Amino acid sequence: MSSVTCSISEQVILGVNALRFIKTTITSKPFHAYVAKIDATQTVVEDQLDDVTDFPTLIDELPDNEPRYIVVSYRKEHDDGRVSYPLVFIYYCPETAPPQKLMLYASTQTSFANETKLGKSLLVEDKEKFSEEWEELFY
Repeated sequence: MSSVTCSISEQVILGVNALRFIKTTITSKPFHAYVAKIDATQTVVEDQLDDVTDFPTLIDELPDNEPRYIVVSYRKEHDDGRVSYPLVFIYYCPETAPPQKLMLYASTQTSFANETKLGKSLLVEDKEKFSEEWEELFY
């Protein structure tokens, strides 16, 4: 039996769910990001990053020494002409973050993914590698 380290606020769950349906409400913006952080005993929304229109800007906005949970929705055009809007859950945990925060975020990651109904998660430990490795995912 696993214990829950932090609770996930309803605001965060609603924010992530809103990304699931963004394709039907806003089609002019092909990239959306939702970022959450842990504050004391629950996960709270940090920012929906309305000004972030692409992946490089998202990377620039992330703190250098603080973990974050990131959910990204983006427009992807397939070779056969279909358009999809995948949701990607990214657990950003820079190696330079304090060990206590890394443990807190790691212990809450599965709970976050389960409560927001996100499947596969990606682990990113370095902004430089993040930029190089994941930029292809979005373009």
